[in-house]
Amino acid sequence: MRVALMLYFVSALLAACGDKVPESQAAKQIGSAPKQIIEQATSDVGKSLDQGSDRSRQSEEGK
Repeated sequence: MRVALMLYFVSALLAACGDKVPESQAAKQIGSAPKQIIEQATSDVGKSLDQGSDRSRQSEEGK
């Protein structure tokens, strides 16, 4: 009974302290990878749209 009670308190203590454990630098980089991919894709789409509008403008000026 004492062992079970002790295990319960230890697990509760670990659960309470779990959110206070600092993340490693590698974990932060892995976590931010999806955000970086989305930002890169958004940037690439913006550049493509700018190029398309420039080409349209140039073709209209050439007519």
